[in-house]
Amino acid sequence: MKAFQKRAMALSIAAIACGATTNVFAESDNDFAIEEIIVTAQKRAESVQDVAAAISAVGGSKLDEMGITDAESLVLAVPGMHFSQSGSNTRITVRGIGSEQTTVTGDPGVAFHIDGVYQTRASAGSALFYDLDRVEVLRGPQGTLYGRNATGGSVNLISNRPTQEFEGNVEVQLGDYNHQRLRGVVNAPLIDDKLAMRVSAQQETRDGYYENLTPGADDLEDRDALNLRTQFLYTPTETLDVLLSMNYSNDKGAGNGSKPLGDYPSPPGNINAFYAGATENPDDPWKVRTNGQDKRDNKRKGASITVDWDLGNVALKSISAWQENTVDTFVDADFSDVEIINENTFQENTQYSQELQLTSVDAGDWEWVAGLYWLQEENDVDYWLNDNGTGLSSILIPAGPLAGLPLYSTVDVGLDDPAYFGNRSNVKGNSLGAFGQVSYHINEDVKVTGGLRYSKDEKEASIYRKEFGPAPIAPASSFKKKDDWSSVTWKLGVDWQVAEDSLLYATVSTGFKSGGFLQIEDADSYDEEEVLAWEIGSKNRFFDNRLQANISAFYYEYTDMQLRTIVGTDSIVTNAGEAGIQGLEVELLARPMEGLQLSAALAWTDAEFDEYFDDDPHDGLNSLLDLSGNDLARSPDYTASLNAAYTWDLPWGSLTSSVNYYWSDEVYFSAYNRKDRDYQDSYHKTDINVTFNSLDDVWYATLSVQNLENAEVASNINLDNPTLGGIDYVQWQAPQTVRVSLGYNF
Repeated sequence: MKAFQKRAMALSIAAIACGATTNVFAESDNDFAIEEIIVTAQKRAESVQDVAAAISAVGGSKLDEMGITDAESLVLAVPGMHFSQSGSNTRITVRGIGSEQTTVTGDPGVAFHIDGVYQTRASAGSALFYDLDRVEVLRGPQGTLYGRNATGGSVNLISNRPTQEFEGNVEVQLGDYNHQRLRGVVNAPLIDDKLAMRVSAQQETRDGYYENLTPGADDLEDRDALNLRTQFLYTPTETLDVLLSMNYSNDKGAGNGSKPLGDYPSPPGNINAFYAGATENPDDPWKVRTNGQDKRDNKRKGASITVDWDLGNVALKSISAWQENTVDTFVDADFSDVEIINENTFQENTQYSQELQLTSVDAGDWEWVAGLYWLQEENDVDYWLNDNGTGLSSILIPAGPLAGLPLYSTVDVGLDDPAYFGNRSNVKGNSLGAFGQVSYHINEDVKVTGGLRYSKDEKEASIYRKEFGPAPIAPASSFKKKDDWSSVTWKLGVDWQVAEDSLLYATVSTGFKSGGFLQIEDADSYDEEEVLAWEIGSKNRFFDNRLQANISAFYYEYTDMQLRTIVGTDSIVTNAGEAGIQGLEVELLARPMEGLQLSAALAWTDAEFDEYFDDDPHDGLNSLLDLSGNDLARSPDYTASLNAAYTWDLPWGSLTSSVNYYWSDEVYFSAYNRKDRDYQDSYHKTDINVTFNSLDDVWYATLSVQNLENAEVASNINLDNPTLGGIDYVQWQAPQTVRVSLGYNF
């Protein structure tokens, strides 16, 4: 009955939304239309309305208008998407599928691409959105064209390319929390019709959102970030162009803020006893007390060469890329003003990739694309827990044959203080893929599509690890691991052009996320996870292209889920769960009258475990629980995003006001679905942006208010290991912010 009621409600939402919007146009005959967005989601340039798949495409001007500056704010425009920040890593969930494993031996469930280059590590999802032509989000498994680690979907950032026009922009932004941002773009032709250059840069600083009450300690969740992108576009002939793109970013500061939930742990317990000397945890969600000098110094740099060559009946594309990501953080892991546990992380990732694509051009009834993909990555990782000698490392065994020895023995790993837990790892990975997709037009209106991909992944690691415990029981050890996984993924589909501006489609497809292993000697490798997906959808434009209504419905069989649990002092991943996911999504875009644009992104996602048994390490019962029927983590049942923008023409320019309203149903952050610990209740947030543009579009000014309600919304809740004190802590989404921008176009 509950499932039936949810389906009925979801269908009602779609019907009411479409019907209500249709009525707006009943007596309107204006001749303005919605702009067409060209996407390359299917490895060829085509209108987003002609692609038989669920795609959210947001143009660069719309990103600015809605205040979308990163993956977290992208949820305003994408139905069924959820974002979590976990330290330096991002967790993007689409239609209930994301990732619980963010270490270098695991992989994300939603692929993240920048200008066609797949980003292997979860830290890349924190890239800022600036000077973009568009963002494309493909919802649903992309096992054929994108391959590995796209079981949930794919996010693609596409930068503005160099042009043969001299132009640019400079903008300064100021706001509360001492926010300062300077960004600019310069585009210049270097050789007429042959060579052009585009440079984009952004520098942003901000004080921390979390006030640290410990004297001398830095506020947390601050920002000191520099982003640079330089592109050269060489066009020697009309049929060949070569794009060289280089990027660099540096994100510094005190680091990501986390707030302990509730009181600090109390004795008994060796670790809990330390908290007796801590000052009480502040009740205010934006106040903390930490004694560690937290720091973040993350870097990204890389380059890619993209070649597009029109060979007549076929087009060749080559994408060659190198990317290096560095995560360097220090965190007070006990979240208190006493010395107990510090967390040191250094991770350097280097990846090389090559993709070749052949695409048909004007092939009549046939359309096809074929390609090869190669990826190699290497990760050097240091992850250690330590203290300055007055924390856990100071505890001595009181009695017995080991009396007088440290309860938590330490090893020298090159830090200022020795470490009592962690690992130093070198992890290498190789991935190969071969894919093809063919479409055949049965007639002018009906097309069938089939696709196939073979993927093979290999991973190997050399690991030096120290476990918790006294030296005779938990000595440091060195070991190696190696494993591989392969899969054949496929897609079948049919689409019908019912009318010139109405498309119906149906697909069945599969997705594959690579297996992996942990940096634990006795832990087994976990296998790949797979999804089988059915989807039907409709894409429509009405009233002379002034109303766009896209609807999709889907059902997934999600098997061999990679799920995380705690055993002893270790956090492990196993293939333990199966889930059924069904849902309905509605995207509406309307221009009912001159100057007014309305949009809505509505989603119903019913993502539940069909079968999952696990021992909850936090309930103290050590009994196996049947979690079947529980919601998947980070997957709210309902979300709704509404946007209204209106432009007034004035004698001296134009004024555009944009209001974004986002509502989310309740969401859990683990499979245990505990409302008292890892739960975010339903919430809503409103953003307002008002922009004045001069009459000649040379200069502009913007006032923006984000999170008008100042809602306290958890981005992520982490339940710590109960054997290590068991502190639950939250990373909040940003509080209310007010900012003013002034920009100049030339």
